[in-house]
Amino acid sequence: MINFDFDFKMPEYTSGYILKSKRFRVSYIKFPSFYKNSEKGTEIVETYLFEPKKDIGGSLMILHGLGTSNIPFLLWMGTHLANAGLRTIIPILPGNFTRVPHNSVSGKGYFSTDVEKATKFWEHAVIDILSVLKFFKTLNMWHENNCLLGFCLGGMISVILNSVTDDFKKTILMTTGGDVGTLIWYSPTLAFMRRDIKKGLGGDIREKERFLNRFKNDIEKLSKFKTVKEMQNSDIHPFLKVDPIAYAKFVKKERVIFIEALFDKALPKQSRRILWEMLGKPRRHVILSGHVTWLPFQYFLARFILKEMDVNEFRRQARLMEKIKYEEK
Repeated sequence: MINFDFDFKMPEYTSGYILKSKRFRVSYIKFPSFYKNSEKGTEIVETYLFEPKKDIGGSLMILHGLGTSNIPFLLWMGTHLANAGLRTIIPILPGNFTRVPHNSVSGKGYFSTDVEKATKFWEHAVIDILSVLKFFKTLNMWHENNCLLGFCLGGMISVILNSVTDDFKKTILMTTGGDVGTLIWYSPTLAFMRRDIKKGLGGDIREKERFLNRFKNDIEKLSKFKTVKEMQNSDIHPFLKVDPIAYAKFVKKERVIFIEALFDKALPKQSRRILWEMLGKPRRHVILSGHVTWLPFQYFLARFILKEMDVNEFRRQARLMEKIKYEEK
């Protein structure tokens, strides 16, 4: 059974500066995960904190996407947002980047053919992010003016987080979707999982039809659940219990901004549409890009974030593109 409950107490942690500049500092923070079933290599929570020296306009948490290649772009954005006065927190999701399990590949665990193992990664990710949130709240570093930005996998987890906590005043979902069943069988990104499924079944193509029919029938059951716990304790498919569409009805749509990429090939259109609809059709923006081709132009997203968080003064805007001079260690 999926369960996001855990007992938080301020952990013993390590923190050290890894970058220093005129207006901000970047710290690397680590503490033991509160998740009890961590895979080897994922037991330590790792977080990057981009902390302005003064004139802090708010707090932003960024959840990255599946794998590794997108993370450097988001870390770059963190430095420029901090330079503009926005405290930015970027946790590394378990199973990705520097938190890859022993003998695995970054991001692969979330879509393993071992369903029990895969759903544990989702459970682990939610608990880790909730613990990071509580960590910064305990240190009085979670600003009243705050926002959550989730890209791809991070966007899916952001929906789940919003169903179990009210601590995020606004959430921006960046090129994300739902309906894990559709993703497994039609997303180019998950071709590795389809190969594993076919190999295990000896090429039995009927499994696809059985799986999609099961998922379709279980999606129709979602409307009857009154609480998150009721849904988690039901007999629906385990993958649906970690699917953002199962949590969408418990999210306040007025807090959500949905950004969809028109030429997104990683997320089938059905996947994007069903999540948007299940969220109650929140405010949506469609950008002329692919799933990841917007990343080199993250300045525009950073500018959008400042505007949405009402920290959009001219001088902050100017600092977004200002060349940052780092101090020697």
